[in-house]
Amino acid sequence: MNKIIRWPLILTVALLAGIGGYILYQTQQDDRPTTGPIRPVFKLPDAHGTEHDIREWDGKVVVINFWATWCPPCLEEIPEFIELQRSLGEQGLQFIGVAIDRPDKVKAFIKEYGINYPILVSEEKAPRVAMDYGNELDVVPYTAFINRAGQIVYTHAGVLDKETTKSFILPLL
Repeated sequence: MNKIIRWPLILTVALLAGIGGYILYQTQQDDRPTTGPIRPVFKLPDAHGTEHDIREWDGKVVVINFWATWCPPCLEEIPEFIELQRSLGEQGLQFIGVAIDRPDKVKAFIKEYGINYPILVSEEKAPRVAMDYGNELDVVPYTAFINRAGQIVYTHAGVLDKETTKSFILPLL
């Protein structure tokens, strides 16, 4: 076979092999579940001083919301979280609030708003926990969605509305 025909033939075969390998790789990639890292373990007290470990809620779909009583956007989304906890809690949903605040302020807030999910409180440790969950901007509100396997599947910085929150939760239930 002469040199003029051999090189284009070799290049064509190599190109086709590369395309075939890429298609096979993409097919295998699409079959894998898309999940994030395992949620970091932490312990924080509630507003009454009782310490809780995040592993208490293993096996549930967990929505961790980092917030503060002095944050207007945080206060805007909490009534929607209360409603979602009430309506979807029996299906395995568990909201957990992590207040970056003082326990006395949070106690009064829980009572006033009728919060129906656990609220953990720490002015000192909670910001570090939020950073461990991906809050690199150090903002509130900040929310992490965790599947039943304990993997962080979505995070959101800023206020969430009820429909957007539901759209992240429902596929996980």
